[in-house]
Amino acid sequence: MEWFSLLVSFVTLSLFLHCTHAIPQVPCYFIFGDSLSDDGNNNGLSTLAKVNYPPYGVDYQQGPTGRFNNRKNIQDVIAEELGFSSPIPPFASAGNNILNGVNYASGAAGILPETGGVVTLYNDGARKFALFAIGQIGCTPYAVATFGTKGSPCVNAQNQAVGLFNEVLLSLVKELNTKMPDAKFTYISPYGFQSTGFVINASCCKLDKGGQLCLPNSVPCSNRSQYAYWDGVHPTEAINILAGNVAYGTKSTSDAYPFNLQSLALE
Repeated sequence: MEWFSLLVSFVTLSLFLHCTHAIPQVPCYFIFGDSLSDDGNNNGLSTLAKVNYPPYGVDYQQGPTGRFNNRKNIQDVIAEELGFSSPIPPFASAGNNILNGVNYASGAAGILPETGGVVTLYNDGARKFALFAIGQIGCTPYAVATFGTKGSPCVNAQNQAVGLFNEVLLSLVKELNTKMPDAKFTYISPYGFQSTGFVINASCCKLDKGGQLCLPNSVPCSNRSQYAYWDGVHPTEAINILAGNVAYGTKSTSDAYPFNLQSLALE
């Protein structure tokens, strides 16, 4: 019997459930998270956290898809690394086609005690989980413009709060590996690399009044591969490719502990 991994993002959680279709590295892949992983679930929802308009998807062949950047998000990259031939479909349009997994991520989603779900997923058969750390949100153009940095490159108070959260998340992973020895849990922190060479103090697109999302139908920067941030809070495809590669194959225990995603898939 094979067990499959499901991945959730922002704090991303990945887990393996029993699935029927075998694929090169894992049979199927499920994703839970927020806008860093959303690939279209919010398109039909009554929400302000919706990006099914240009310039989002400017580099995607089919145009805007509901991804919160110019093309691939980190989950698209990871799915490719794991051997999937196409992105994991959003729940909103998956229908009965769920044998390879489903992406449940939704922009602006949060974490509540009643929606944490790790134990529930374990009880339903999940045996491999990847929990993603929160990135340095104090360095986003939105945070810098809204709160100021007092001479620092980033909003230190926000990044300190992120650091505290991630420490507890890492401790949780260690605890779960002890309490549930028949399952595998790993902590993934893929945005720890230096973004040397990237523009980090500005967004690639023109921002709306809220300062977080792109102004509809505006013209984005032409050198998108040189920008770290697509809009006020979301990374560009260039950063997502780097982060996805780190999550999958890093050898650093500060980026992935105790397994990277490649090792987790083989466990």
